[in-house]
Amino acid sequence: MRIAVIDTGVNPWHSHVRGRVEGCRVRVGADGSIREDGDFRDPVGHGTAVAGVLREALPEAELFAVRVFGDDAATYPSLVARGILLAAAEGCRVLNLSLGVAPGPGAALLAQACEAAAEAGCVLVAPALPNRPDGAELLPAALPGVCRALADDGLSPGEVLPAPGAPRTWRAAGRPRDLPGLPPGANLWGSSFACARVAAHLARAQLTRTCRAAG
Repeated sequence: MRIAVIDTGVNPWHSHVRGRVEGCRVRVGADGSIREDGDFRDPVGHGTAVAGVLREALPEAELFAVRVFGDDAATYPSLVARGILLAAAEGCRVLNLSLGVAPGPGAALLAQACEAAAEAGCVLVAPALPNRPDGAELLPAALPGVCRALADDGLSPGEVLPAPGAPRTWRAAGRPRDLPGLPPGANLWGSSFACARVAAHLARAQLTRTCRAAG
């Protein structure tokens, strides 16, 4: 199983991630065009923490990092769209999108990319983030066919449960893996890490179905 981490990049040498990680970066060039290169280093740490959750849940999975954020932790729907298409082209079956972008310029490209990836057999997972002043949910979680994740710290790290009354939505713990010497309250927190747990859960379900079909 190959899982895409479409995020701020991934540090393959982090103690929670160690293992094979391939990847790329999608960025805006000086001329305003979208460029791609192999620099998927993580200057922020967010994508690495997400990858650590995935690695813990699925140690044998191949991780493919797609860095769509700059050093200032900013991105655009068009960059996320290109990252989704790249991940699908690289054979990723599950796409973890622990991010949210506001509807606006580029949103149509993002919707088209999600639709194309889903039609290619990819499972897309994003955090449900209803934090706009108008109450509109951020993309890509609001798009049809994208699975949604909600943080629920009443659950243990290994629990993933459907959200009652919310189609294609699952609940999971919103905590990353613990870091030695760092109190849990000082670490990152949020639906990004619930997203990774839901992605791992759905990837495991895919593997189970594949094994049963092969058997």
